[in-house]
Order: sequence, then structure tokens, then C-alpha cells
Amino acid sequence: MWYTKLIINYRNINKDFNMLRFIQRRRIKKVIKLMSTRLIVGYGSREYFSVGQVKTSTSELSACQQKIALALYANPQDLDLENQPELQAIRSDVAHDFFAGVDYTAQDVLHLFGAGGWKGGRMEDGMSHHFGMHSRY
Repeated sequence: MWYTKLIINYRNINKDFNMLRFIQRRRIKKVIKLMSTRLIVGYGSREYFSVGQVKTSTSELSACQQKIALALYANPQDLDLENQPELQAIRSDVAHDFFAGVDYTAQDVLHLFGAGGWKGGRMEDGMSHHFGMHSRY
């Protein structure tokens, strides 16, 4: 009896943990999508960005998003991760979720979400354009 309650509690805790991880991954993806183009346009593509560059680019974001951006794009040696365990935890979560546990650079983050697909303009195939993109006419 107590064993089944323990299993049920473990499953509920595991569901809650998975939901929190899902929310965190979604929040990280949002910061990556917002910041990648800003940093590339403003400062060019580089291995790491300075703390000042990241803070300037994230001035209108929330405090949580600013911490995520620092953990993603700033040089870990400049962040003093030993005294900031929250940034260290974010970096390890990003490495685990997106890079299979391997340490990463800002360049890796910039290339994480590649260019999207069709961005508009005329389609090359007139029949697909007429009948719909996924039609088999």
C-alpha cells in the first residue's frame, strides 16, 4: 500500500520535473531566436560575446531572459561561474539539452537553429502554387 503511494508520488514529481524542463527549454529557445540575429547584426559572428555586448543587447528583456542570454553567449571565463551557480546551472542545462552534454560556444548557439524554409516570393512550380503546396495534382 505505501509502496504504491510512493510510486504514484514519484510519477507526479517526475511529471512536474519534465514539465518544468519543457518550459525551461522553450524559454531558452525563445531567447536564442530573439538574440541570435541581434548579436550577429550588431557585433558580427564570433566565438563569444563580451558581457557588455550581451547586456546592451538584452536591455529590454526580462531579468530571467537576460541571465539566459549571458549563459548562452558570454565567455564563461568572464562570467565567474564559481560565484554564480545559477548561470552555471543554466549553462549545464543548455549543454545537456542541446549539445549532448558537451561544452559550447556562442558560435555553436548561433548555428543551433539554422535558417528557416520558405521566406516568401514566387514558387517555382506553378501547378503546386495553383493547387496548393502539398498537392499531388
